[in-house]
Formats: sequence, structure tokens, C-alpha cells
Amino acid sequence: MPKGKKRKTSTVPPPGQPWISYCRNPARMTAGNRATLLVDGASAYPSMLDAIFAATSTILMDSYIFNDDSAGRAFANALASAARRGVSTWLIRDGAGTWSVDRAFFRKLKEAGVHVLEYRPIAPWRRGFGLLRRNHRKLLVVDGRVGFAGGMNVGGEWLPREDGGQGWHDIHVRIEGPAAQDLSRLALATWKSHGNVDLDRRLFLPEAVSAGEEHVNVVGSGEIKMRRAIRESYLHAIRRAERYIYIANAYFVPDRGFRRALRNACARGVDVRVMVPAKGDILPVRMASQALYGRLLRAGVRIFLWKREVLHAKTAVIDGEWATVGSFNIDHRSWTMNLEVNVDVVGARFSDGLRKVFESDETHCSELSREDWARRPFLQRVVERFFRLFRRWM
Repeated sequence: MPKGKKRKTSTVPPPGQPWISYCRNPARMTAGNRATLLVDGASAYPSMLDAIFAATSTILMDSYIFNDDSAGRAFANALASAARRGVSTWLIRDGAGTWSVDRAFFRKLKEAGVHVLEYRPIAPWRRGFGLLRRNHRKLLVVDGRVGFAGGMNVGGEWLPREDGGQGWHDIHVRIEGPAAQDLSRLALATWKSHGNVDLDRRLFLPEAVSAGEEHVNVVGSGEIKMRRAIRESYLHAIRRAERYIYIANAYFVPDRGFRRALRNACARGVDVRVMVPAKGDILPVRMASQALYGRLLRAGVRIFLWKREVLHAKTAVIDGEWATVGSFNIDHRSWTMNLEVNVDVVGARFSDGLRKVFESDETHCSELSREDWARRPFLQRVVERFFRLFRRWM
């Protein structure tokens, strides 16, 4: 298909904004957006489905997991309905994240007119086979003007328990405005590189329309280019923190540089808090993460253990000025192997909202003390150190 002329949407922020120092590249911030927090599937799924049903021209969607269950069928039906009414609909699913889903499920979507790309199938005989690199993004863009990104895949794990789901705790962000097109560009690039389809950018990147007053930066990591972009964005903000750093992360296995940045922040008097699952869904990752708690606690980092259903969020808020929501786990896989996307939002309104979510979540946590951690069983320490040896594969 013919290419449209690439349009630059970034704007140089006005001088004097307090959040500028937290941004690694302020010129990449896109003005004219409204960002809305969506907490858990109970709020995110209805908002996403409503957007799909309201689509008039295009839909781009990436989902690492897309299950054949009540949640997956709801989204599949919405995508199929959009395609049947003439909306150009494109879905990327990951080969590992959807390996257990019957291929007939996605074949029905294709029959309805949805274009479906399996990113790096794990079967060696399939075209594009791959094992290590995964598309871990969770994004949706409708009509090039409304976008969603965050930690939620498509599956019953994120449905509320009253709806038959598992009630996993997670956070998404809805973007209205020009920054939604930056999400589109990530999906379009993957279709070109792995689907051999060069989509018409004039269709998927319509004229940008301002929808709010917030500056947003969509930070996407690629397989080669920008591979460390999200990590570097995190570290830049952490190094400039003056009051507090609140991080919630489901798979928290920080490398030495990340731990050093948190330790240095504590030394400056910054209130550093990290929220992790008390019982995660992947035991080896939890053990590797726990192997680092002692060092972090001694440095002054406060660790909160989420006690309810699985915590799957990947968020951070710093000083009430910089906040990020996305798919990026603070582990080796996310910054070296996976395709990820985080949405950085600056300004007090959004950051204050995310801070309030974090502080509310603290009431469902127990804080880990240095004394209690030092008394954990010897066998547990051995298991933790064993799994820490494999942290670069997690």
C-alpha cells in the first residue's frame, strides 16, 4: 500500500514546567492529550470494548495473551463485528502468549475479516519461528485518536470475580489525542517487519486533534532499535527524584544499575517504595526477586507485599510530576528481549491519581521489615539464590 507522509506530532514543552527535568527527552513529549487511569479489568475492558464498537475506520491491537474464554470471546466478537461493518481491523498476538489457544479461534476472526498476525510462533516449522524475543505489548488504537496501553492482556484473569474471572489487579491508561498515534506507529512497524504488510499511514494516522492539556510520551522498545528506551526513561526520572518514588511491578528483578539508582535515591532522602506480589503467578521469578530484597531493605527501600489476587501492574509515579503505565517489567527480559510499551504522562493531575491508587493499594499490603526478612528459613534463602542465577532469562 502507498505510504503517507510521516507527520511529527511532538511539541517542545513550554519553559518553566516543573516536570521537564524528569523527562529524558522533553522534546518527545506530545501535547494536547487527555490520559485516564483504568484500574483493573472492571474499568478497562468496558472502556476498550466501547471504543471498538464505536470505531468507524481503523483498529490496531496487540495482545501478548488473547485467551479463548469469556473475556477473549467478548473482544473477538467486538473485533469481528467491527471488521464486518467495514472497519480495517488488525490484531497481533504473540506466539508464546497464545500457544495454548486453538488455532480455530483465530481462524474465525480471519473469516470475519480481521487481519491476524502471530508474532514469532514457537513451533519450529512455522514461518517466523522464535523462542526468546516476544511481543509483550498490550495496546489498542481506535480510529487513530483513542489509544489504550498498560499491563492487561485479554483473558479471564483480568475479569472481576463476580463475572467469573480471577480478579487480577492491573492498570491501563486511555489516551485521547495525538499521542495515540505513537501507539499506532509501534503496531504499524511490527506489521511491516514481521507481517510484511506496509499499511497506509494516511488511514491509520489521521490529522491529530487536541483532546486535553497533558503531555504524553509513548516509549516503545524494539528488537534492536530503542531496546533500552523504557529502562532509560525510568532511570532518568529516578535519578532526579526529590521527594518520593512509588513503583508497583509484578515481576521485579532489577539489574545492578537499577538497584544503584534506587539506593542513591534513598541516600538523598527520597521515600522509595516498591510494591510486589506476595505470591506471584510465576514461582521462579518470585524467588529471583526475593533474593534481592535484603539488599534493597538495607539501602532504605520500603517493600510492600500485595496480599490479594495476583498483582500484575507495571507502574511508577515520582514526585507527583512524572508517571508511567505500561507492559514493562523491571527485569532482564523486558529491557533486552521483549517488545514493550510504556506511556509516560507528566503533570500533577495524572500523577496524583496514580499516587492515590498506590496509597490505596498499600492498605492491602504488608510491609516487609528487615528483621522479619532476616529470619526467613535457610532453605528459602537457598532456593532464592538458585533462581537468582537464572535472572537474565526471566
